[in-house]
Amino acid sequence: MMARNFLQRTATRQKQEGAVLVATLMILLVVTLLTVSNMRGSILEEKMAGNTNDRNVAFQAAESALREGEVFLESIVSLGDFQGQAGLFGRTDVEPSFYSGPTWNDSTYHVVAGTDVGTYARPQYFIKNMTTVPGVTGALNMSGYGDNKGSGDVTIFRVTVKATGTSADSAEVILRTQYGRIF
Repeated sequence: MMARNFLQRTATRQKQEGAVLVATLMILLVVTLLTVSNMRGSILEEKMAGNTNDRNVAFQAAESALREGEVFLESIVSLGDFQGQAGLFGRTDVEPSFYSGPTWNDSTYHVVAGTDVGTYARPQYFIKNMTTVPGVTGALNMSGYGDNKGSGDVTIFRVTVKATGTSADSAEVILRTQYGRIF
């Protein structure tokens, strides 16, 4: 009887060892699939964070170039340079299309910003002289909300800027602003 019990236990143990191996392999397969899935998700999230950062860099560079254009407008003493070249367009000049390639590839249509802000290429901008709002009769309030705007004629300019992120195929940001100045 004891010999028979021993033989039964041995046969049962041999059957169980194969089942444990198969179950362990299945669990290992599931864990591997979960790990690979989590890695793919992490890589995607890392790319998304990098793209968001790249767009942020491009936006900050565009803001910097806008300020540079406004500083340029504050420094001019006459509108004589606004003749449709070197990124300065007068009232009668046709403003270049800000979304077309030639505008940003041909230096007659834009000015390259002087400040290097760590982008792939320096930001570019062009300025269009839009109109002049006459002195006291004009409806433009340059001093602040509800304040008297003063007595000089206000010349309105449109500054358009394009900036890229940190690599050649990165985000591009185009910003436009209106800027008024009393001459």
